[in-house]
Amino acid sequence: MGHIRFDDDADDEGMSGGAGAPPASTSYAAPAAAALPGPPSTSYAAPAAVALPGPPSILAAAAGGMRLPQCCGSARVDFNFSNPCYVFRVAPNQATGLVAASVSNHTIKLYQPSGPQLSLVGELRGHTGTITDLAFCGTSQPALVMSSSADGSVAAWDVRSGQQTERYQVRGQDVFSFSSLEHVLAAGTTGEVVFWDRRGGKQLAKLDDTHAEDVTQVRFHSSGQVLSGSTDGLIAVHDVSKSFNDDDVFQAAININNSVEEFGLYGADGGRLWVRTGTESMHLWEWLRATNEEVAGGDMQFAEFANARLTASQACAASAAAPMLPQVDYLVGCHYDSPTNQLFLLAGHNDGPIAFLPIVEQQGPQGAMAAAALACPVMALAGGHSSIVRSAQCLEGAGGNGPFCVTGGEDALVCLWTLDGGGAAAAAAADAPLPGPPPLRRVSPGPERQHQQQQEKQAGRNRRPSPY
Repeated sequence: MGHIRFDDDADDEGMSGGAGAPPASTSYAAPAAAALPGPPSTSYAAPAAVALPGPPSILAAAAGGMRLPQCCGSARVDFNFSNPCYVFRVAPNQATGLVAASVSNHTIKLYQPSGPQLSLVGELRGHTGTITDLAFCGTSQPALVMSSSADGSVAAWDVRSGQQTERYQVRGQDVFSFSSLEHVLAAGTTGEVVFWDRRGGKQLAKLDDTHAEDVTQVRFHSSGQVLSGSTDGLIAVHDVSKSFNDDDVFQAAININNSVEEFGLYGADGGRLWVRTGTESMHLWEWLRATNEEVAGGDMQFAEFANARLTASQACAASAAAPMLPQVDYLVGCHYDSPTNQLFLLAGHNDGPIAFLPIVEQQGPQGAMAAAALACPVMALAGGHSSIVRSAQCLEGAGGNGPFCVTGGEDALVCLWTLDGGGAAAAAAADAPLPGPPPLRRVSPGPERQHQQQQEKQAGRNRRPSPY
């Protein structure tokens, strides 16, 4: 039997980091060698230049401390300017170059880079509700893209034919997220995690004793462990590599004390976890250590950014990104750059720019992480979008030539970004996109998310869906 990790277990000790560590800071002052960040501060002291470890990377800090990629291609997902669609999520296929984008009219658009533009090469129709998750299958099935929807389904599509090849249905429930490992598919629904065997479409099991509310995130680890996060504030870890028996597979439950809206696995072994909550706080855990009582660490979060937007705003104001991002209005998510073993927080402004801010982690005794802090941004994407960016996905291992990042936003645009000056020049010489009215803008961004909007719609409220 595993164990349950509750963050508030450490309240009596006044700690939010690992054992023996001071509280993780929500601002970053450059520490002396081997010093941990100090207590939270309401002001932001710009750190010394952050030296990112490892070989050169597309996200490594450039001379002068800031990289400014150029938008080398873009495409509108529709031209209905009176009631425009917008992009929920983008998913690049590194093997083929194809880009998939889920759109607010329940379709998936497929784009292929063509010179300085993205050319529409396909459209996938079949969902009748909001598309909640989108991802290409692994290298063994590069022609398949999968999607989940509020219509209660997970579907697989062959991008060559545009046909739906697999469909898994949950009656009477929304599906908020999915993940697959080899032939096993997992999906998060209302209080349950459901598993299917993709080889025949048979339902294998469902875990219904862990979460009390919507399961907003499901992700497999390569070991066969599956993590699920919910609006009830829990992230559960189950090992389903050998069994689906609820009593046998449970390993740990991590209490975030806040609605889990998005999380991701990172680190060389995927053993660390970043979590974005419904109030846009950020939390960092060593989830893999939490499943093993014999190793140190994992018993509590090693860093929390309770007001991540404010902290990111202060970091941007102290950097060359200040003219582009005078303030941070929302969090896009995180990106883990594996060549440098560096985690970045992606934060955006309502007018379109987004910044990449390094999360500087400090290792403590016995190898466990002890604290983390937010550094000044080392890269910003500006000049492509004119409204909120809902999704940003970087291509793993992309070099200095060619595209390395894809974004999608509320301005109905999918944008491709490059650090290659030649590609940027070609994009600048291309015909300008068709003009349209100013995009709809959210005046007061907050922690609203897709599943909350769907519930409000069902209750009869006529509101424009937004995951922010």
